[in-house]
Amino acid sequence: MRTWGVLGLLGLLLTSCLAMAKPPVPLLWKLSDADSSVYLLGSFHMLKAQDYPLDTSVEAAYADAEVIVFELPPEAMQDPGVQGKFLQAAKFSDGRTLREVLPDDIEQKLAAFMGGEAAVASSDALQPWYLALNMSVMMVVQAGFDPTLGLDMHFMQRAQADGRSTRGLETIDDQLAALAGAPMDEQIYSLGEALKPAAEMRAKFDTLYEAWRAGDTRTVEAEMVREMTEQTPVSARLLADERNLKWLPQVQTMLATDQNHLVIVGALHLLGDSGVVALLQKQGITVDRVQAID
Repeated sequence: MRTWGVLGLLGLLLTSCLAMAKPPVPLLWKLSDADSSVYLLGSFHMLKAQDYPLDTSVEAAYADAEVIVFELPPEAMQDPGVQGKFLQAAKFSDGRTLREVLPDDIEQKLAAFMGGEAAVASSDALQPWYLALNMSVMMVVQAGFDPTLGLDMHFMQRAQADGRSTRGLETIDDQLAALAGAPMDEQIYSLGEALKPAAEMRAKFDTLYEAWRAGDTRTVEAEMVREMTEQTPVSARLLADERNLKWLPQVQTMLATDQNHLVIVGALHLLGDSGVVALLQKQGITVDRVQAID
C-alpha cells in the first residue's frame, strides 16, 4: 500500500473514532419539588455501539434516581410470551384477510418484497400494521442498528444489574391495543411507506437518528410528530396522545413522592404540544431541559 494510502486510512480511522467518542446530546428534562425530582429521557429504541458512553448528564440522572421507569416494566419486555401476544393481536378478528383489504398496487409491492404471491397468502391472517412494523424493524437492523442497544434496553439491563427499583407506565396489552386499534386505511398507508425503496427509508431514518443524536427537538418533531399527525391522525392519537395523557398523572404522582425517578420513554412522547413535557407545563409545572455536559 502506498504511503498516502496508509496515512489516508489512519486519518479515516481517527476521524471515525473521534466521531464515535462524542456522546449523543440527550433529550433530557427535569422537574422538581421540595423533596424529589423526576427526569424525563427521550429514548431511541435502536442504537449502535458508537452511541455509548452516554453524556455525563444522563449518567448523573441515572445515579440520582431511586426508581427507573420505562414504558413497559422490564419483566414484561423479557416475557417469552410477548411475541405470541403480538401475533395474536395482529390477526384479523372479523373474518377479513390481508389480501382482501390491500389495494392492488400495495399487494403487488408486498408480493415483490416477500418473494411471491404465495408468501403474501401465507400472511393472510395478519393485519397490515404488523407487517409494516416488522418490515421497518428489519430495515433498521439491516442498516446496522441494534434493538438490544436501544436506550431503554440499555438502562433496563443496568438497572437490573445494579439492583435498582423499576416499573412500567403501562402493560403490553395497553401497547397492543394502541397498535391494533389503528383504522385500516392508516395501517395500509404505513405498510405502503414500509414498502418504499430501502435507500429512501434508510435516509429518512438516518435523518431522524442524527437529529436525536444532536438533541435537535425541532427536526425530531418534524420527522415524527408532524408526519404522524398529518398522515395517520388516529394512529397518532392512539400511539402517542392518549398514552401521554395516561402517563401524565403517573409522572405527577412520582413528583409527589419523596423518591427521585428517571422516566425513559420514546422521544416522540416528550415532544410537541401533546408531549408529556408540554402537558406538564400546561399543568403549571416547571420542566427544564437538562443541558449536555460533554
